Amino acid sequence: MNNRIIPVTLALNDPEEQKKLERIIASSYMVRLADEDAGETGVLIYEPGETVDEDLPHIIHALEAAEAEDVYLAGHKADTDILIRAMRSGIREFLQYPIEENDFRAAIMRTAMRESLAGDETEKGKIITVLSGKPGLGATTVAVNLAWRLNERFPSRTLLLDLRRPAGEIPYFLDLKYEYTWGDLMQDISRLDTTYLQSVVTEHESGLHVLPAPGGDPRPDPQSLYLILEQLRMIYDFVVVDTGDVTGDDLPKEIEDADTILMVMQLTLPCLARTSRLMEAIRSMDPDAERRMRVVANRVTKDSTIAVADAADVLSREIPWAIPEDGSSALSALNQGAPLVAAYPKSAAAKEILKIAKSMDKREKAKKKLSLPFAGLFRRKKNASDDKLAGVAL
Repeated sequence: MNNRIIPVTLALNDPEEQKKLERIIASSYMVRLADEDAGETGVLIYEPGETVDEDLPHIIHALEAAEAEDVYLAGHKADTDILIRAMRSGIREFLQYPIEENDFRAAIMRTAMRESLAGDETEKGKIITVLSGKPGLGATTVAVNLAWRLNERFPSRTLLLDLRRPAGEIPYFLDLKYEYTWGDLMQDISRLDTTYLQSVVTEHESGLHVLPAPGGDPRPDPQSLYLILEQLRMIYDFVVVDTGDVTGDDLPKEIEDADTILMVMQLTLPCLARTSRLMEAIRSMDPDAERRMRVVANRVTKDSTIAVADAADVLSREIPWAIPEDGSSALSALNQGAPLVAAYPKSAAAKEILKIAKSMDKREKAKKKLSLPFAGLFRRKKNASDDKLAGVAL
């Protein structure tokens, strides 16, 4: 993480909170008030007011064009509609009044971390998120075996992350003994760096690295999970995430940030319906996810009344992989504490998983950001009678 002092622009309607933040900023070595005369913005802390509908498009455009380094919303209460619009556009922070110094410091730390990661020109690893419409369809089996195959191709360059709730099961598939989980990272996420992260990762005897799930703990919050995923990208070529289905109004970070989203399903009508709803839910929250979703038909039998081609027609998309049913081998491998691809490498199911692993051996180039004028958009009118944020007239 770099040690640059981050400029901060305040656009608050509450004068007491404005003064309080100015005092916090003045006493911090990490931040300073932005120089308005220099036309810099840095981190914009914005309190939505009457002109929010006019302001927000400008703020989002500035963030996307990198004219603002980051944007925090602030206020007494978060408006749900505004928060959803903001989060979908990359605004990740909300500071609730009265703003606490520790909350402000933690948000700045996350911004500094994101900036540090974004500034690293090394090629980032790929995140492959595996999920299904409901438990029991074999998503964890696919995730573990895919990670194993990738680790065979890229020894010690693959990590398997367990985000399945209410309890992860990856250690059972690998007969893995571990001491730490991602829950330990949550104790002080502001410390997160490569050394701290690697200290909680467990290395399997095969060389596969695993970050298990804690028992009974909730999911990591979106900001912390984003930091964990981005750090993992910097360390590993491949990060395979085993996760659950989508619930609530927000797209989980491991799906939003994934390079590839593998939807595991079986060839039954209820499963087709669930998979279709899940894919539509993801598309509604992130239209870009459409190009990243891939479907894996699991436990496919020769006498299935629904063919792979039929399922593809229902979902209006290709199903590139069909893993044959091999229940006895899969159960035997699980009882051995070994992946199917290790215990029965010549099985038809193992060979299909190898095809998936080979298809993942490609990288996408990072997209370039545009840069458009934004200087002074949220500069306050020093002689204005009230100190509210002006909208598009600025």
